[in-house]
Amino acid sequence: MKPKKKLIRQFAVLFSLYIIVAIVFASVAVYFSQMNQYKEMCRERIKDVGGHLTGLILKEAADFEAYQKYYMEHYEELRIPCDFENVNAARDEFFRAFNAEYPDKTFRDDISIDEVSDELRRLYYTYRHEYWLLVFEEARESFDLPYTYYLVPDVQTSYTMYMIDGERTNDPNHPGFLYMGDSYYEEPSEHKLMWNTFLTGIAYDEVYEWDNDWGNCYSYYTPLVINGKCLGLVVAEIDVSAVNAMILKSTALLAAELAFLLIIMTVALLFFINKYHIKRIDHLSEQINEFSLTRAYDTVDSINAYPYGDDEIKALAMNTADMIKDLQIHEGKVAQAAQFKSDFLANMSHEIRTPMNAVVGLSDLLVEEDLTERGKEYARQINSSANAMLVVINDILDFTRIEAGSVEINPSKYDINRVLNDIVNMMAMGLADKPVSMKLNIPPNMPKDLYGDVERIRQVLNNVISNAVKFTKEGSITINADCKSIDEDTVNLTIRVADTGIGIRKQDYERIFDSFSQVDSKRNREVEGTGLGLAITQRLVRLMGGEIEVESEYGVGSVFKIHMPQKLSMPEGAAQQLEGSGKAPSTRRLHAPNAKVLVVDDNSVNLFVARNLLDLYAIKSTCVISGEQAIEAAGREKFDLVLMDYMMPHMDGIEAMKHIREKYPEYKDIPIIAFTANAVEEARDVLLKEGMDDFIAKPIKSIELEEMLMKWLPAGVIES
Repeated sequence: MKPKKKLIRQFAVLFSLYIIVAIVFASVAVYFSQMNQYKEMCRERIKDVGGHLTGLILKEAADFEAYQKYYMEHYEELRIPCDFENVNAARDEFFRAFNAEYPDKTFRDDISIDEVSDELRRLYYTYRHEYWLLVFEEARESFDLPYTYYLVPDVQTSYTMYMIDGERTNDPNHPGFLYMGDSYYEEPSEHKLMWNTFLTGIAYDEVYEWDNDWGNCYSYYTPLVINGKCLGLVVAEIDVSAVNAMILKSTALLAAELAFLLIIMTVALLFFINKYHIKRIDHLSEQINEFSLTRAYDTVDSINAYPYGDDEIKALAMNTADMIKDLQIHEGKVAQAAQFKSDFLANMSHEIRTPMNAVVGLSDLLVEEDLTERGKEYARQINSSANAMLVVINDILDFTRIEAGSVEINPSKYDINRVLNDIVNMMAMGLADKPVSMKLNIPPNMPKDLYGDVERIRQVLNNVISNAVKFTKEGSITINADCKSIDEDTVNLTIRVADTGIGIRKQDYERIFDSFSQVDSKRNREVEGTGLGLAITQRLVRLMGGEIEVESEYGVGSVFKIHMPQKLSMPEGAAQQLEGSGKAPSTRRLHAPNAKVLVVDDNSVNLFVARNLLDLYAIKSTCVISGEQAIEAAGREKFDLVLMDYMMPHMDGIEAMKHIREKYPEYKDIPIIAFTANAVEEARDVLLKEGMDDFIAKPIKSIELEEMLMKWLPAGVIES
């Protein structure tokens, strides 16, 4: 054996031992790290479940307290099996019986549950029992837990009754079949955490860890305190041992990946020792580097064509070529996945917004109808909820576009004074029922005209100020605006929003800008939102070259400062007209009985909504359900404006628009407005680029529709 080869083999043995030791230590460290992270996640999950269920119960505290009292006295009548699918039937059975016995009375308003007969009371609490069973079962399934249940401990006897159990079964052989209502002796010295939680009514941070036939479990006790008295304990459990195998498997896979990486490094080092192979390694390295920089498709051919010999280096080169092939395939799949993602966003936007168009539009129309005050309130609540859902949808779409890097900043001329005044006036409506004052301070030397992306600035200010409105229960919200010169044509626009809300802990400052995150979620559980508002805000501010800062004292209040550089003179490529200048919301001043509008949509409900919205302005509308019918209608009559749906079968809106303008020259100057549920930015750009005059997204709001009509209808058809 040649000394050189012997030395190489000795190095190979040493490096092999190093690899084995490194992989073992790394795998053990990763395994325990993943286990600790998973266990901590499990702890947080069961705490969240306890808070979630307790919050649901406290919303109906008085009724639940009466239900518990009745259950403790009659639990034999309410024992399982319980049919979750018939909870509505149980409710209907009670109300049928109630209406039969009290035909002219209203439950709770006229007759309380304590005043009805024993049979009616039994029917009612049977329904409530099935309802709470279903609530606990849904929580268990939603959070993917083995168990959720409600315990009623008895201090006198040290027995605990299982009153509500989230894991129900119709199988009499299952141990959970006779769980409901059974009492078990719980030794106080062995179950100190449970008894202490019940006796004090305090939710401890500690999690109870125990073993059962399935493995290692965590339990968390949340006290149910009503009127200062702890009635029972909401318990959530999770099995942490079930994931051990999965973590072990992932650790083994990681170890294999580490082994592969270290082997490649070892081979490279050995070949560096073997000077005879340096040239071939250099060539292979050059090919890999070239591919990493240029993603050249001929890299594999270059590697295959090079004379690497017939040894380990040749095998390494061939394996590298195979890896590059796999990487090229993977990158193609990534590009395809990105396209799928864009398509999905477009389809999701369209599919959700189409039915939402009916909800928002019809609720707008219902408010205009001669309804009872209760009916109008129902319509307002429907409209409010639909708009809240749209906020969630828009947040998700905005965040996805920002993360994908597809959001562009479009500067135009705007008046920051009007923008701020409009936002503050709108936000002040949300404080009508709160003892909170809102103040806006704008210095007299504030420039009248600035140049920036006013829509994104409006979105940023909306998010920050609406956050202050949400989390301030009493006190004040103060907005201060300021501009300081950076250079001769650039200023630093600073908006400071200070509130006396609940505040933020210092350790949570960074988390508030995380996506899908609300800090102090237990305290803020009643506040609606996706947790994306501040994440979107921070990213938009940074896209505009600015920064957002936060200062807060927990329990006292918060201050958000937004800094954004803005131009004083027209930047190259900016819009020449004053855009987004904060036009006040419409007050339905539009009256156009001489106007004629063609509405094109393949959905009859959307046509119904559009027609009735246009009726509010006395506009004559013609509705058709396809692009072909739109072409025919345009030939029969000249309309003042066309609302054209984009996504239609057979012939889409763009194709129909082009046919109309080619076939009927008089329509070259008639505005054709894209009327679509596809609200992603790319769709808007495509529609405007293809020749649509403007864009209005479904669901259509009456205010937005009126502003669009005011903008595009000929002045001669609008009556003052």
